[in-house]
Amino acid sequence: MPKLRAYGADATLKIARETSYGVMPSSGWRSLDFRSTDLAATQPLAADPLLGRGRNAQDPYRGLVTDEGQIDVPLDLRGTGYWLTALFGLPTTSSVAASGSITFAANPAAGQTITLNGVVWTFVTGTPGALQTQIQATVTQTIDQLVTNLNASANPEVSKCTYSRPPSTQRLEIVFDTTGPNGNGFTLAASHATPSGPRLTGGGHLHVWQSGADEIPSHTLEIGHPKLTTPVFFRHLGTVAESIEIELGQEGPANARLQLVAQGEERSATTVDAAPAAWAPRRFAQARGYVRRGGSALAGVTGGGLTFSNNLERVRVIREDGRIEAADPTLATAEGTLALRFDGATLLAEASDGDPVALEYGLTMPEGYALRFELPRVFLPRTKYAVSGPGGIEARFEWRAAFDESEDTMLRVRLLNDVASYA
Repeated sequence: MPKLRAYGADATLKIARETSYGVMPSSGWRSLDFRSTDLAATQPLAADPLLGRGRNAQDPYRGLVTDEGQIDVPLDLRGTGYWLTALFGLPTTSSVAASGSITFAANPAAGQTITLNGVVWTFVTGTPGALQTQIQATVTQTIDQLVTNLNASANPEVSKCTYSRPPSTQRLEIVFDTTGPNGNGFTLAASHATPSGPRLTGGGHLHVWQSGADEIPSHTLEIGHPKLTTPVFFRHLGTVAESIEIELGQEGPANARLQLVAQGEERSATTVDAAPAAWAPRRFAQARGYVRRGGSALAGVTGGGLTFSNNLERVRVIREDGRIEAADPTLATAEGTLALRFDGATLLAEASDGDPVALEYGLTMPEGYALRFELPRVFLPRTKYAVSGPGGIEARFEWRAAFDESEDTMLRVRLLNDVASYA
């Protein structure tokens, strides 16, 4: 039933990439999840009084159009890639195979088993059958024999993977033969050994973005109120993503805030697409977040934040509609915060000496899906350590990132998920 008043619960967000700045696309619309937004066009009124017309105010004139605002979005498995493409441009995408392992603490005994995607494989002392491996003199020799048997197996489930034993280990490595997310469903179990997990993990499509691209795409974004008695849809043409801000905490879902700059707003009584494409939502949780320094987990982190900005220049020229001509990226910057439990050692030397460190902010999911922000050169300031009571002492670093010549970027973002392409 139509409503007299608009509610946020009924609002919709649809977006499509433009081929020409400020020109609304005719197709390619997608519905994205959002938490809030204040993106809207404003045009102020100003006065230029004429003398000789008395004391009462005269008609004001309209100023220039400004169409900007923020949008709060969830950091989720699929939609996040669309926003990252708006910030950095199209990613480089490759497919990754799922993998896992089974570690043997000792040589298996007769009758013990491993289970590969529901197929039970048994260790025996006598002549082995089709789904069996003969136990050898040592555990490594048994695993080597197991590798030979598994790779030669005609079983349709077992043959989905390739098997190996890394040198100097007692571990059976398992790699799904087909790249992509399907291998994440391959199950593992063992009666006496330790699987890396209940399933293979890490299979999917890896999308990589880098800061500093000369051009970033523009979009048309529609915010709609379809359930009003008189539906209304606000279309923001020439929308460019200026910045993203992310906060990492200890619990709750992970979210991001983007600053958007649009050329102008148009109003319509009908939507651009009644049935746009959409992804099922699946959010990253802060409980599975981490911060690493030089590839190793950074201890004692209680919170952190990261802000990346394209620092857009609003190009103003003489136009009859009062809108901007373009929103061009200038200097790309990345900065953020790290809050640590003070231990008298962590990051103190780097902060004092001015030596850069490599930081990584990340979020993961059980299948191995992950979102990672990698900063190869981060500079830390010397900071205060305030003692404010008998409780723990916290140190807060407000860092800045810089370009790394060897990595050819300042910020690299990796998203491993089940979306084949963001093109």
